[in-house]
Amino acid sequence: MTFYHVYLPIFQKSISNTFVGNNGGAYISNDFFQRKPNSDFYFARSFDAYWLTPSQINYFNTTTPFSLLDYSQSDSKNTKNETRFNVFLSQNVNKKLNFEFIYNQTKSQGQYLYQSNKFHSIALVSSYNSDKFLSHTNIIFNRLEGQEDGGIEANQPLDLTDKTENFSVRMDDAVNKLQNNTLFTVNEYRVGKMVEADSAENVIKRFIPRVGFIHEFELSGNKRRFTKKDKSEDFFTNNYVNTGLTNDSVRFTRLTNIFQIKFYEAPDRKYTFGKRVYIGHDEITYHTATQLGDLGAHPFPLIGSIFYQISSPLTNFSDNGKLFFSKQANTYIGGGIFREEGKFWQWEADGRIYLTGYRSGQTELNGYVNKPLKIGRDTTSLRIEGSLKTLVPEYYDSYFFSNNFVWKNDFNNINEMTIKSSIRSQQYKTTIGVNYSLIGNYIYNNSQALPAQSKSELLILSAYLNKDFESDHWVLRTQALVQKVNNENVIHLPAFAGFISLNYRTIISKVMHFQIGADTRYNSAFYADAYDPATARFYLQNTQLIGKYPYIDLHANLKLKRTRFFFILMNAGSGFVGNNYFMAPDYPYYRRTFRFGISWSFYD
Repeated sequence: MTFYHVYLPIFQKSISNTFVGNNGGAYISNDFFQRKPNSDFYFARSFDAYWLTPSQINYFNTTTPFSLLDYSQSDSKNTKNETRFNVFLSQNVNKKLNFEFIYNQTKSQGQYLYQSNKFHSIALVSSYNSDKFLSHTNIIFNRLEGQEDGGIEANQPLDLTDKTENFSVRMDDAVNKLQNNTLFTVNEYRVGKMVEADSAENVIKRFIPRVGFIHEFELSGNKRRFTKKDKSEDFFTNNYVNTGLTNDSVRFTRLTNIFQIKFYEAPDRKYTFGKRVYIGHDEITYHTATQLGDLGAHPFPLIGSIFYQISSPLTNFSDNGKLFFSKQANTYIGGGIFREEGKFWQWEADGRIYLTGYRSGQTELNGYVNKPLKIGRDTTSLRIEGSLKTLVPEYYDSYFFSNNFVWKNDFNNINEMTIKSSIRSQQYKTTIGVNYSLIGNYIYNNSQALPAQSKSELLILSAYLNKDFESDHWVLRTQALVQKVNNENVIHLPAFAGFISLNYRTIISKVMHFQIGADTRYNSAFYADAYDPATARFYLQNTQLIGKYPYIDLHANLKLKRTRFFFILMNAGSGFVGNNYFMAPDYPYYRRTFRFGISWSFYD
């Protein structure tokens, strides 16, 4: 029940975000070390919190059918409406075979003009688990469609009017559409032996795997379309192809096969560790197009020159209609050693190197050590992890054209070293961590919203403290983050971000669990990145400070048997603690608004 009311996907991922203000809208975490995209589609990364990916799937083995229905609604069904409906079903056919169905849907009109978003995910999931054969498969469909208003017009204080729909916005004719289809399956055949089980167990024998032969397959198809009519010509600096219409599309398709041999740890042996080696191959297609409209087959000379320059590394290029596509193939090998079952410590070290293709020469080394420490009655764990990478720049950082943006870059490889350390106490519900990253040739989006590469090394240091206090009736959660960067010409981060939640809980009539409380989010003022709708990417700006405003949510949560409820008043302090609730340049957050939700779980 606790924190059931935190339903916005962006706040489930990070305590502080730069955000365009309506559920389903673009965002970027203000915690640098949380900026790990779930999607490898360049133009979907500002929306990855709303998508379902194979790495997020939980697989179940249940003795009885399980289902979960989750619904939430804004206070009005007619204006400024937001509706969310999620369904999860899981059922075993027999002891080894399980099927799941996942459906998540959200529609949000938003408070300001031309801000509506809707997104949904559908997934069909299966898993089969036996001693010698394991299979995990999912098919996922993601869709997102949102209106892009460009933010509100400048010089409009948020206390200017009683109605948010009275604010004028910068665009009323732009739409962003994203879609993703993914088929993922990993199958393993294991070789091992049967051994006698412990006498305390009710199993006579158990299977110990020695070697696993694994094949992983993934087919991912992605598409983005951005359209804009000729009603706000001055929003974009450039209209390269057509001043009367923008109709850009980008497609990205990836076919991946990975073959792996895994040597398991042997729990029946005293000194043991696991090993793995694999080879992988990616077939990737990049496709970009923009519509000429009434210009026919004779583009402007400048644009034709730019397009032909961009087309040089591509396998196919069409002048009529302005489209090109590129096919790339990457082959890589990798391997590692690991110790996951040890009580003294757990550790892993692995690496990957790309041999051929667009990413030829890219190397990735990763590792971690986790050391449990018994201090009195407390189980404390010390974790240190690190990575050392040489990364080939993203394809779309190097080559891209559209009606509003054109670039061709010859970037150097990115060199990145990251070290993370944390100490976690279970008894005291406390986690303290320090993160360090040193990046050479860092790629960012400059103040013209174009990819650029830093000539000097970028150093980022952060520290955080997460602490929960609990008693019979009180729950206090505190989270604090401090960050420091050595070059604010290429990246802007808040120096401080924090979250505090104070809750009182009790039981009514011995059956109804009740909780009431307040959440507050805050970050120091900084030049948060601006958002460009044409590329769906955030970029540097140095004119508008964002932050130094407490976002206060009042909530009540209830639980009766298998049913949960939440009631939340979002940004309850607007108008009382100030009106500077911009979460991105020109993009305000919700003015005080109400949501309620209900969740049912069934075990039959």
